[in-house]
Amino acid sequence: MWPPLRVTFICRYTRELTGVVRSILMGLYELGCKAQEINVAGRPDLLDNPMGHRGGNGPVAVRLRRIEAELAAFGPDVIIFCAGGLTFCPKDMAQVKARYPVVGITLSDPDVFPTVSRYAGTFTMHTTNSPLALSWYRSEGIHNTVLLPFAVDSRFFVPWPVDARYRADVAVIGHAWPERLPIAERLVEEFTTRLYGNNWPWASSGPVHGDDWFRAAWSARCLVNFPRTRAGHINVKVGLFEATATGRLVCTEFFEEMGLYFAYGHEVVGYSGADDLVAKLRYYLSHPEEAERVARAGQLRCGTDHTWARRLSVLFTRLDGILRNEGSSFPVSQGFPLSRQTRT
Repeated sequence: MWPPLRVTFICRYTRELTGVVRSILMGLYELGCKAQEINVAGRPDLLDNPMGHRGGNGPVAVRLRRIEAELAAFGPDVIIFCAGGLTFCPKDMAQVKARYPVVGITLSDPDVFPTVSRYAGTFTMHTTNSPLALSWYRSEGIHNTVLLPFAVDSRFFVPWPVDARYRADVAVIGHAWPERLPIAERLVEEFTTRLYGNNWPWASSGPVHGDDWFRAAWSARCLVNFPRTRAGHINVKVGLFEATATGRLVCTEFFEEMGLYFAYGHEVVGYSGADDLVAKLRYYLSHPEEAERVARAGQLRCGTDHTWARRLSVLFTRLDGILRNEGSSFPVSQGFPLSRQTRT
């Protein structure tokens, strides 16, 4: 195993301190990495985005000449572009890869595959959150892409007291999309339900971030997760792991990919449509010991298998294998940054 890695983490987020990008950064720290965060949200001068890409689409190029001095001063072992369509232009990428391995993390597949697939192959290694998208990258001849499922950092497991302002039998933390409305309407009719997000046609507390996210999640007895993406794909999303980490009872649709991460009926509750969801929520709300058993099993599974520290450790092991095939590797004895080694 190599010494703690020095990671340049290029990302974009604003107030979403509980968002997935920030959570991955926390996972790096928990793994023992020394991280240099370059958050482009407050540095728009770093970006070249003539096509106006957004929502995880790209390419959104980071201008190397404007961060080159920072990179040289830090001396990273690896550079990570985390989501947002971020990358280098082809010329800059070739220059950087002569000194540092570059990893691109995509978090919005399969929806963003049409644009990301155009440049994913330029990274030393690229990751996707979606098994379906992984098969698409393979079919396009892009073989540097690996699966990096969503996860959580340790903050999500820390208990929070129930806050009367957020108390609910059922909560949905997410924005209102058309396909979510029929189920949400039933939840509002049948239970003490709180909806957190934008555009809900019923009373909503709006989006929750930071500490308010934790207050909302830990003050609900059950959390309902919607697995469909904006483009209509069914996907295991980050909210599933965030919800199970809190030890709340989590309900989500039945779909095959779930079996890779949690067991229906033992660690999460599956449902098929609004009537089935309402019936199961009624059962578990009236059988709190059963609800607690499932919720705790889900939390234990999440803490054992689905943390960012664990995911990133596997990621770096795979990257080390790629580099060894190229005649190099992560530093394994002196801890020298890869940029100071001779690569062949």
